[in-house]
Amino acid sequence: MPGRVHTRRQFALFARPSARGSSGPLRISFVEGGSPASQVNVAFAISRKVGNAVERNLIRRRLRALCDEMTPSLKSGNYLIRAAIETPTLTYDELRTHLKNALERCKTLEK
Repeated sequence: MPGRVHTRRQFALFARPSARGSSGPLRISFVEGGSPASQVNVAFAISRKVGNAVERNLIRRRLRALCDEMTPSLKSGNYLIRAAIETPTLTYDELRTHLKNALERCKTLEK
């Protein structure tokens, strides 16, 4: 299970990401290091424009579950996943596809 980005110092690292990737409504910023070796930390940025708290929490839970599935094939480091307004209309499988594509474009997903 991936850890969480929760300190101010970890969030400050996203000002200069090592890599970026996007697909559909998802945008990913990746920062190498900044955490213990072989650890994956994930943070989510989901605006209020996306929906009410119930919808945002559903998206966050789905993304967390997908990250949990993909953790073994991810580079260690910190990930910031941003969700755009169109995200609530996606099915779970569509969300998985967009997340996988964004990670591949970010070059952090090992095939």
